[in-house]
Amino acid sequence: MRKRTFLAAALTAALTGFLAMPAAQAAYPDREVKLVIPFAPGGATDVVFRVISERAEKELGQTIVPMNMGGAGGSKGSTFVKNQKADGYTILGGHEFIFTTRYTGMVNFGLEAFEPVCTLTTTPLTVTVNAKAPYNTAREMQQYVKTHPGKTVVTMTPGSMGYVFWKVTAKDWGVDLDKDFKTVIINGTGAQMKALLGGHVDTFASDYPTDREYVKDGRVKELVVAHTNRLEQIPNVPTFKELGWSNMTTVTRFILAPKGTPKAVVQKIAAAYRAACNDPEVVKKITDMGSIMTYRDVAQTKSYLADSDKVYKNYLANDKK
Repeated sequence: MRKRTFLAAALTAALTGFLAMPAAQAAYPDREVKLVIPFAPGGATDVVFRVISERAEKELGQTIVPMNMGGAGGSKGSTFVKNQKADGYTILGGHEFIFTTRYTGMVNFGLEAFEPVCTLTTTPLTVTVNAKAPYNTAREMQQYVKTHPGKTVVTMTPGSMGYVFWKVTAKDWGVDLDKDFKTVIINGTGAQMKALLGGHVDTFASDYPTDREYVKDGRVKELVVAHTNRLEQIPNVPTFKELGWSNMTTVTRFILAPKGTPKAVVQKIAAAYRAACNDPEVVKKITDMGSIMTYRDVAQTKSYLADSDKVYKNYLANDKK
């Protein structure tokens, strides 16, 4: 009798455990996924992540909910995601601010706090000026800055890609960013564009997705773009390279997950975004915006970001607060 009782109890325990397994090991994802976009709504980064995620969620089988969390050059959002549970239900839409905020001392963490998931797009930055500016080419602007030190007002956010862009541009032009430009801190490309259109600043590091409507209606001019080849959307704008300069600063957008997120979950997210990046309709939308679809898988993204980390560490070697 004792043996039968023991066997019955053991069988009951086994069945209970078996029945409980689906709840404890539910297939990912079984609920919505939050995508933290660490910038204000409406900017190029926000739009790119939303367009691609709208298609990716169909592949993932659950809604991907964009959450804008701007502030501190992107580090408010990255800090939030870093501290979330590593289960794949909160992910980060990142770009090179991951490097700039770390190496300017805004935060004390970088790539090591995340699991690389995939790379989505690349957007080359431009020197964008008001249409009324007294120069029509990058070389004319270079000469103006040299002959009018401290007169050209540039806006940027501390620790941002704009800061890196202008640091490299100043070196290319043989001028001093601190002495030959007057810097005004304005956070967010939307606010920076408003300041440019209003005549409050002379220039900022922008991109075609941000400038597009203002280029078309003649309110701004793009003088030079940081890329190897001219962009098809702005074929008359030369590259830094063809003018003999080195600036190749681009905004590369990628997905990161909190450190420790299971590999299978990371791969599933990457696969969903791969499908989106291969969708012809999505590719057209991104291309029309002025960005370049640049999908990289988990391993490729990990390698790319490791190399980029070294580059930005070198760029910002003397900028830590």
